[in-house]
Amino acid sequence: MGVIFYFSSRPADISAMQSDAILRWFIRHFGDGAITDFAVRKSAHFLEFTGLCFLFNWAWKYTKDKAMPILSVVCTSLYAASDEVHQLFVEGRSCQLSDWALDTLGAVTGALGFIIICIIIGNIKKRKNNN
Repeated sequence: MGVIFYFSSRPADISAMQSDAILRWFIRHFGDGAITDFAVRKSAHFLEFTGLCFLFNWAWKYTKDKAMPILSVVCTSLYAASDEVHQLFVEGRSCQLSDWALDTLGAVTGALGFIIICIIIGNIKKRKNNN
């Protein structure tokens, strides 16, 4: 959450400079244009919140000893909403409903990834116990 807050607190011009290295690589491989810029910036939103939800899931798993993917998505989505509000106070940034929706979609992806990993780990444990 601290990393997301840090990136969100960067003014728009500094944020753009930070993503330029990634954008240059992306342009070399996929071409230039508004779609490329859009893909890089929106991918960052999506992946930040995929990771956050994944971490929320592990936190619930280890503190409550059970998976809580829906609660993890809700917590991540609420943080995404607060992040968008936070950006209202940062120079050159804005609060966008579409970014919140993309962040929440990232959270759902993180929860699904967590569930898949838990299933795989569970299957491995079952095989070991059966041998």
